[in-house]
Amino acid sequence: MAAIGASSVSDGPVLSVINKRLRALRKKYNRILQMEEVLSQGKTLNKEQEETLHSKASVMGCINELEKLKLPVCAAVQKELKESEVEKKFSMVEEIIRLLYFATVFSFPRRPDFWATRSERERCLAYTNVNDSNAREVVSEMDLTLISMLGSLLISRPVNWTLSHQNALQLCVKHARLWLAKSDQPIGSNPYLTCMMNFSHFSVE
Repeated sequence: MAAIGASSVSDGPVLSVINKRLRALRKKYNRILQMEEVLSQGKTLNKEQEETLHSKASVMGCINELEKLKLPVCAAVQKELKESEVEKKFSMVEEIIRLLYFATVFSFPRRPDFWATRSERERCLAYTNVNDSNAREVVSEMDLTLISMLGSLLISRPVNWTLSHQNALQLCVKHARLWLAKSDQPIGSNPYLTCMMNFSHFSVE
């Protein structure tokens, strides 16, 4: 019989205990194989060696069970790490939203330049729908309006809502999370205002 080799699954913080136990069991199993070789040569074993030899089935069973556990444990660890990384990114987004929110709250309002905004919209529509041959979708005025509305909901308190800054900020963060998740959940009373909107196809000069 051939000796059992090391598993192909690499060690990690959580798997180190399992791998340590597996190494000990493989070492014991290989000793059992050597004892069987000694017996096949007509030699005798001492009492301790005989007891070890009798544990062959249980040792092999433990090795098999631990090997079966390694892949599920590894998958669970990877999932946990991925969820932790996602939560870390959400935390970073929350800090950015917090900055933008309070920057909006404490900034003195500037006089809106209607014609400058009108010009930006027209250039975006023209460049995307006419000049950009790679554009996959037709962009409309409504698309630009919805983007503007969604953007305002990410960094400011909804109009006519009596919310504290804390609650308003939590709502902004919720909207940002929905945006990152590409959720189709409507935001507010407008059924067309969802985070499924995509403006990656917008072209600019």
